[in-house]
Amino acid sequence: MIRRARALAIVVAVAAVVHTIACRHLGAVDPIGRLVEHGDAGVIIAAISVATTRLFLLFVAPGWAAHVLLRALLRRAAYVPPK
Repeated sequence: MIRRARALAIVVAVAAVVHTIACRHLGAVDPIGRLVEHGDAGVIIAAISVATTRLFLLFVAPGWAAHVLLRALLRRAAYVPPK
């Protein structure tokens, strides 16, 4: 169970870091102007990264955390100490 909680924490931390880096990249430039003038691939990659990490952090991560917590609580409730 600890392994699943660690995996959740690591994945959420990585998603948050990727989201922060992509947002800073998009915030430092004019994304529309860059796309119109140059067709910059960095802006496209940053926009896709922001969208996917936001979807993950808003929808998947809370559900995953609830699942890990619920399994831990159910396992704790089903535990019968040996006599």
